[in-house]
Amino acid sequence: MLGDRIRDVRLHRNLTQEVFAEMAGIDRRTLQRIERGTSDPPYSTVVLIADALDVPVEDLVR
Repeated sequence: MLGDRIRDVRLHRNLTQEVFAEMAGIDRRTLQRIERGTSDPPYSTVVLIADALDVPVEDLVR
């Protein structure tokens, strides 16, 4: 699940949702919904998240 992968990488890097959302340029509530799996983000948001995590998009959506 996309949200689980994002959360795993974020936590591995010791980033709070608030700090990471700011890094990615998205709202913290949006990040919460994505990580919980209650929201399917558009591809453009996935790209922002992948860039902020410095991982390929493919690693998140596989």
